[in-house]
Amino acid sequence: MTPIHTGEQIYLRQNFKELIEGHAVNIVGPDPADVGGIAELKWIAEYADLHSILMEPHGTANGLLGVGALIQVCATLPHDFIAFEYTTGDPGWWYDIVDGLPQTIVKDGFVDVIDRPGMGVDLVPERAKRYLAEDDQTFFD
Repeated sequence: MTPIHTGEQIYLRQNFKELIEGHAVNIVGPDPADVGGIAELKWIAEYADLHSILMEPHGTANGLLGVGALIQVCATLPHDFIAFEYTTGDPGWWYDIVDGLPQTIVKDGFVDVIDRPGMGVDLVPERAKRYLAEDDQTFFD
């Protein structure tokens, strides 16, 4: 049997309901940026768990801030959470503008939960300013 996975472009929890209740998929993979945030992702995971559907969140296009958010929410998911797809700091300036992310994110197939408040990572506006386009220089003001 080939497991069926979907969800990275599905918006809001209501749009997962039929897939989950009908067992149309084996694995749901919502993207927190598309589904409406990490609270929505957690609701979907818990609802999927009630129906024996696995969870594998899709990585987010929000760079390393999204990785921090996924690490935190995935630590709270039901026991059937199997993996998550994550983005790296590409372009490399992401590592210059974010504090708190470990040097190595995945170790032996596992990710340690970042032991810091909130998402576990912080955007540092003073360092991010130098990467803004000329028209965006007042973004953090």
